[in-house]
Amino acid sequence: MREYSYKSYKYNSFFEHYFKHSSSNPVGNVPEKILTEYKPLLPSYVNTILNFGCANGRDFIPFQNDFNCIGFDLAPTGYIDWVCKTDNLIYYQCSIEDYLNNFKDDDLSNYLVYTQGTLMYLTPENQNKFIKHLLDRNCKNIILHEYPPTYSGPHPKFTPEKKYLDMFEQVSYRKNLTGFVFLDK
Repeated sequence: MREYSYKSYKYNSFFEHYFKHSSSNPVGNVPEKILTEYKPLLPSYVNTILNFGCANGRDFIPFQNDFNCIGFDLAPTGYIDWVCKTDNLIYYQCSIEDYLNNFKDDDLSNYLVYTQGTLMYLTPENQNKFIKHLLDRNCKNIILHEYPPTYSGPHPKFTPEKKYLDMFEQVSYRKNLTGFVFLDK
């Protein structure tokens, strides 16, 4: 595994259970169902999974044998108890905001970009900037697993502009979270 750190980020200790693995950990090693459901629907040219909010790597498990895996999260390199294979994994300790400012030349045409409850922590302006960034880099396969604009619970919501919301199919495989799916057909 290759690991890179842009800087040391402060994050709430509540999130530590997403990076550590134990039998009592509620995050565990089971990928989100939306990924196992949509993996067979990915175009054959997709060869890389780019995961924002990769935590302990559980959402790489369906892809770890057949795809290159790239993860972004805030935990320090070497801190995470990985539950996925790491021989084809690149991990960046990097916020989405820093990603937007430092990864400007990437061609994402062969990628599936996936988020797991991370865009809700961005301002609506940065949510829009993130989606535009992906589209401007030819990304045609996106699954955003976030709390929708209609969510009324304690978590922040995913609230980009209507033009971006309208481009996604919305599906639910888990209570309160919505999958915003945009796949090349």
